[in-house]
Amino acid sequence: MTVRRDFKDPASCRSDLVIGQEEPSAAAREQLARGGSVLLHGPAGIGKSTVLRALAAEYAPTARTVLRCSATESESHLPFLALADLLGLVLEEISGTLPAAQRTALESALTGRGESTLQRDGLALRLAVLSALRALAAQGPVLLVADDLQWLDSASAELLGFAARRLGGTPVQMLCAVRTEDEEYDRHLRASPPDTLSVRLGPLTRDQVSTLLDHRGYTGLPRSTVREIHRTSGGNPLFALELGRALAETPASPRPGEPLPVPTSLRALVLSRLEMLSDEARRTLLVASAGARPTPA
Repeated sequence: MTVRRDFKDPASCRSDLVIGQEEPSAAAREQLARGGSVLLHGPAGIGKSTVLRALAAEYAPTARTVLRCSATESESHLPFLALADLLGLVLEEISGTLPAAQRTALESALTGRGESTLQRDGLALRLAVLSALRALAAQGPVLLVADDLQWLDSASAELLGFAARRLGGTPVQMLCAVRTEDEEYDRHLRASPPDTLSVRLGPLTRDQVSTLLDHRGYTGLPRSTVREIHRTSGGNPLFALELGRALAETPASPRPGEPLPVPTSLRALVLSRLEMLSDEARRTLLVASAGARPTPA
């Protein structure tokens, strides 16, 4: 029985946002081919979800069971939600293999019909998730795909981390993506299987941004405009596309030296990135932004 195999064809998943991420994608692909796990990380808009979907679509056929969850900020306060997304459809299949205490705790957490909490049933729940994944792995390879780990509810994150650290030697692979700034992925890597490879997705070059814009139909842009899009976006593919879209919707192109039009959606995304920074980093940015033309320190 294979579940949650709801991925698109690999070719259709390799969309425009994968442009410029061929090298990290290849490293992740090699790791998965060896039976290892992968943690994709990088800033918002860099293409993590697209690369994750492409890899998941490619490797899902090699697994007997595919488990998947995609966390969101608006639901991150709901305990056990990610766990329910991952194991809800296989609960009936695996519950009979669990000891009574573990089965009761897990069923209560996943169905919401009981009062299971990490405080009250902590050990039973941790062991139940570990036992459930081992039971599935005993029947064939398991691929667990999780996107936006930064929004995982804390209960699910704790339980999955406990299980992941103890899955060495079992045919359970994890393919995950997390939004990070700088080196913040460390804590997520510590909650991953022992053989996990961290793969950072980086910014695009100017030529790659030009190719990306062409693929999305924003063709014929002057080289100076493409250069300005690359500079303003910092090579972030989503930012570059949003800037390209804003230019396409603007009747008159900006004059040389004028700033590019920045759509509301892009402003909101940049603000969400700023919220993830430390207070010290935000203060530094505030001071830098006070200059008419900020320069590197």
